[in-house]
Amino acid sequence: MDKNIETYKSYLNSKKLSSNTVSSYIYDINSFREYLDKDYGLELTKTRKAQILTYLVNLQKQGKSSSTISRTISALKNFFEFLKKEKLIEDNPAISIHSPKQIKKTPAILSEDEINLLMKQPDTNSFKGSRDSAILELLYSSGIKVTELINIKIIDANLNSGIINIEGSKERIVPLSNYAKDAICNYLNNFRNIKCKEDNEFLFVNISGEPISRQGIWKILKFYEEKMNLKKELSPQILRNSFAVHLLSHGADLGTVQELMGLSSFAAAQNYLNSVEFKSLEVFKKTFPRV
Repeated sequence: MDKNIETYKSYLNSKKLSSNTVSSYIYDINSFREYLDKDYGLELTKTRKAQILTYLVNLQKQGKSSSTISRTISALKNFFEFLKKEKLIEDNPAISIHSPKQIKKTPAILSEDEINLLMKQPDTNSFKGSRDSAILELLYSSGIKVTELINIKIIDANLNSGIINIEGSKERIVPLSNYAKDAICNYLNNFRNIKCKEDNEFLFVNISGEPISRQGIWKILKFYEEKMNLKKELSPQILRNSFAVHLLSHGADLGTVQELMGLSSFAAAQNYLNSVEFKSLEVFKKTFPRV
């Protein structure tokens, strides 16, 4: 190992950093040292900014993630800053290099066919099935979060008007689909009171009559994921994503999606556009008169 890297490793250990952090930093610096020696025949103290940039380009070509590249930049910046303080170099060649923007992954969704199949799974003639049906329909057709779902009280649901009041960081009123409205009515009118204690004001309860928990919702979703032999993780988030993408696919605007989902920014809604890009192109080709 290069003597300057050894000295730097001792310095990092003296800072009482975790062994994993130290190992990661030293690995990144050593990898760059090997590149610098092989491609330029230079020692670390002779590094220039251009050589770091070409190294980062090589990492990108190798398919390294933006988080890995960011970690490498951080490791090199700190290492060269150490060499500067030790008066082994005059300037830090990595000081003005910025980390790449994190690439947002396309949101995972269920197809409309998968949604239709999922909604057929619960036995709506039982307490569990009627409750599960109401939960699934509401999660999908409103795009609410699981935390919002478990805090809904009976008084929040105006079934005659087909709306539900959602409390939380973004309090709002969301419309109920006919499917969600019918499922909630079936659950409330025929099954909920069988299990529920009189003083329980929450809409969704477990088999003991207590308010359902986040863990309870996850168990329900896991049950139907396995029942369908679904190759994706069935989660509250994937149903929320599906709600947004299916709305956009059928012509909804971003402002409406943002409002319905209680998103804090327009940019957050824009992230869902990645999943409807190809369908939008297909619609464009079929409908625009001058393609």
